[in-house]
Amino acid sequence: MRIAFDAKRIFSNQTGLGNYGRTLVDSLQQYYPEEDYLLFTPKLTDSARKYAQQFKTITPTTPFKHIWRSYGIKKDLEEAEVDLYHGLSSEIPFWLNNIKTVVTVHDLIFKALPDTYPQLDRWLYEEKTRYACKSADKIITISEYSKQDIIKYYGIEPGSIEVIYPPCLPIFYTDEIVDNTDANPVFQKLPSEYLLYVGSIIERKNLLTIVKAIWQMPDKQRLPLVIVGKGKGYKKTVKAYIKSHHLEHLIYWVEDLTSLEGLKQLYQQAQLVIFPSIYEGFGLPVAEAMLCGAPVITSNVSALPEAGGQYAKLVNPKDVEELSVAIQTILKDTELNQTMRVEGKKDALKRFNPEKLTRELMELYRLVIGSRQ
Repeated sequence: MRIAFDAKRIFSNQTGLGNYGRTLVDSLQQYYPEEDYLLFTPKLTDSARKYAQQFKTITPTTPFKHIWRSYGIKKDLEEAEVDLYHGLSSEIPFWLNNIKTVVTVHDLIFKALPDTYPQLDRWLYEEKTRYACKSADKIITISEYSKQDIIKYYGIEPGSIEVIYPPCLPIFYTDEIVDNTDANPVFQKLPSEYLLYVGSIIERKNLLTIVKAIWQMPDKQRLPLVIVGKGKGYKKTVKAYIKSHHLEHLIYWVEDLTSLEGLKQLYQQAQLVIFPSIYEGFGLPVAEAMLCGAPVITSNVSALPEAGGQYAKLVNPKDVEELSVAIQTILKDTELNQTMRVEGKKDALKRFNPEKLTRELMELYRLVIGSRQ
């Protein structure tokens, strides 16, 4: 089989959608090296140069590179004689009639929470996502919750949508204990015991609720909070609350963490990872933390119960008191804490096994192409 991918974000996005694409093609090449994989991207970047060496990579020859993925790519796909095209981020080319297509729709946050997106962005996402959902031979999504959103907003038949969880990056599956404290200046500034939040600092991710929950705790039970992520306007809101409640000594901001080894170490050494987002299509920080053996508190809404499974503590993300009590309970109950660590890791390894998830993906490709070889 010759399978082509919309590789724009493999080359241009260093997190999120980029990680999804890179992990997907790496896993396919690892478990199914006999197939041909082609990457179609409007431009190459130095940060992902290895993928241009690892896979056959096609870039546009037309001067209209900004619309190539939507229109001009059709000719290149036909010349490459591909059997299937996989749009990795909610879009496929228009009028791609003679080539089988699969599209991954990660979430419909722009539909569920429209006020969190600029109007032009909403319009573009709507046009591309609606067309992809109506036109693709199969839709892949990353949670049962997102599947229900696609059915709800676009009226897609359930049988046209396949849920395949996204695998995490390979580093999170190893049992290796990472300790680069002496070599990494980031860790030299951090406390030995801490709560951990990983994610963008935007209103939907709900960081402020964690800070409020810490403030409600008795002074002697409070642990410092390490925050890994970047933000702008909402970060100012969080900082204003921290300052007005005199919590500065408990908050550690980490914006310059560049290594996955460093992130894994933070997960492994955290007393508790907290991710009380209001809405997620999946929730990778939850899965990553559990794979690293960290106890996790996350939200009881959207796809987060799926990411957390039966060993994460689920709370109402808008209930500060409930979150505060949950933090105190898990920190004090050593037996519960240990169960969440050990059993949570086992459960995450089973549910997010990369070989299993890649097999599900390949079976879908073969089904769409009409070949079982």
